[in-house]
Amino acid sequence: MNDLPTSVAARLPGLHETQEQREGRNVIAAAASDFGVSEKDWGDGLWAIRTATSPKHGPGNQLTGLTALDLTPERLHGILTEVVPWFDEVGSGCRVRLLAAELDEDLGRTLASAGFVVEEVEAWMAAPLDALEVDGPTIDIRVADDRSSLDDFMQAFCAGWKVTTAQGRAIASAALTPIPGPSFWRRYVAYLDGQPAGEAMLAWFDDVAYLAEAATSPAHRRRGVQRALIARRLADARALDCEYVFSQVQYGDASWANMRGRGLREANMTVAFRRPPKST
Repeated sequence: MNDLPTSVAARLPGLHETQEQREGRNVIAAAASDFGVSEKDWGDGLWAIRTATSPKHGPGNQLTGLTALDLTPERLHGILTEVVPWFDEVGSGCRVRLLAAELDEDLGRTLASAGFVVEEVEAWMAAPLDALEVDGPTIDIRVADDRSSLDDFMQAFCAGWKVTTAQGRAIASAALTPIPGPSFWRRYVAYLDGQPAGEAMLAWFDDVAYLAEAATSPAHRRRGVQRALIARRLADARALDCEYVFSQVQYGDASWANMRGRGLREANMTVAFRRPPKST
């Protein structure tokens, strides 16, 4: 684990925002409402986001915070009983994650009875920043901080995730604001042949940096775009005086391989469950 402290590894899946960060995200949430995005704070560190215009797309329809709770089947049932109808109001699916080490038959049965099925196993990759190399392929990467570059970010996002512009606006509406996002977020665009080829995001929480979502246009894959975006974000995180870096990826996929190639290792594992959209 590259000597990652247990205290850091344990808190990654349940990492909480500071009040300043929450306020910044609320500004984005207000703008996002124009694209069918809404959020709700359920207390106890639980909050949910739903995207009515893109009910089947995962990143925009999920409940976050269960990994930080001491869950029993009864408590999980109570939470789902409250939260699931909120997603059903707009016909959207719902996604949750639990720590793999704490998942047992009773919790699994509770999820199944509420209509959830296993979607994927997620690896929370982490490492001390000073143990990592930050060099990468020579690719033009820019911070998206104005209208033109945010439009390029949106173009790369939609192409990479294979969603329509309307769906992309709902899922990544934060990218559409005409001003840079809150200070704890950065959005990046990678260019090949003068065209937006990929995008990625970086967040930071005190001494911990988070390599957030990233995608590459199908036309530009296998050309080092994501390796370059990882390297750029690692370098920026180091410049921001972060000590540790982590990311959440699907275990065994290309992103997982890229993270391991950079020296990040599995600090924790979660299992993601999805409840399909309500039939209309």
